[in-house]
Amino acid sequence: MRFKRNIAVIGFFALALLISGRTLPAAEAISPPNGRSSQDKLAVAVMHLPPFLMKGEGTSWEGLSLELWQIIAREIGVDYALKEYTSVETVRDDIIAGRVDIIPGLAVTEGHERILDFSHQYLRSGLAIAVPATESTPRLLRFTRHLLSPDLLLVMGGMLLLSLLAGLVIWLAEGRRNRDFGGGPVKGTGHGFWWAVVTLTTVGYGDKAPQTITGRLAAITWMFASIFLIASFTGAITATMTVGSLEGKIRGLADLPGVRVGALSRSVGKSFLNAKGISVQPFENVQEGLSALAEEKLDAFVLNEAILKYMAENAYKGDIVVLPETFDHYFVGMAMPTNSIWKENINIALLDVIGRDEWAETVSHYLGVRP
Repeated sequence: MRFKRNIAVIGFFALALLISGRTLPAAEAISPPNGRSSQDKLAVAVMHLPPFLMKGEGTSWEGLSLELWQIIAREIGVDYALKEYTSVETVRDDIIAGRVDIIPGLAVTEGHERILDFSHQYLRSGLAIAVPATESTPRLLRFTRHLLSPDLLLVMGGMLLLSLLAGLVIWLAEGRRNRDFGGGPVKGTGHGFWWAVVTLTTVGYGDKAPQTITGRLAAITWMFASIFLIASFTGAITATMTVGSLEGKIRGLADLPGVRVGALSRSVGKSFLNAKGISVQPFENVQEGLSALAEEKLDAFVLNEAILKYMAENAYKGDIVVLPETFDHYFVGMAMPTNSIWKENINIALLDVIGRDEWAETVSHYLGVRP
């Protein structure tokens, strides 16, 4: 009887709630930050980080991470608006403050996890080093290039011209009395040029020697001048060899201490290098950093491997190269403000999407490899 009475009581309250239009208490919903309505378009941050996010003509955007987000947005039925950024610091500050709802691609790190929420990871990546294209040139070719540089060729040309002038002077002084320098202007100057070069290089064959007082005075003058000319030429060659040996000095992470290294401000690369005690010059965006590298204002630039390879192949082809070594591997996910109401739905859709063949084809299209 007691059991039946309890059932009746429960049924009575349930009927009363139904008639009054009320339901039993549910878990409290989390409202969007800054008083925004859940009906507002989601603010999706985009910044030129190819191949993950790339700005096309006008206001159009594309890229691996954006394509993934577009599919997920359709799956969960949300509308969104792209919000363009040019600074890494600004986009991070805005998503923390709730002015941005989604960053389609961001490194999942301990530092980021402390201040943001993440979706499941959808890509494994890591850091790489980009260097000026001259760094990748074989040492012999670099030395040959410097040996044939305009400055060094100018020095060699000047020495030959002065030797020719010294040969002409010797012919004028010796041509009539010394058969070693006899002949017409061309032949006699040729003999004098040979003697001047032999004297300049201190070989001293002794096959030709001036005999007149004027010729010997000219020879003494040329001998002393040769000392300074050879010293200058030796200095130029030494400088060329030094520059040739210094170029190509970066072969990997171990070579970064003591050189000019750049990275994006507040990026994974900058944090990693600082932890290693490596000084870093910060840049607000990729273009500024890689332009400085291409102009050899930097010795190296550290960033996500996929971004560096894409930029080296497209925007900076022939100006920069990416070293094969990768390090500090991490995963990439979608970042959201803490306690985002969209996280669960995004995760469900993301796991479904990355399991499809279309996702593997998209990754292959942008990165050249299948996940």
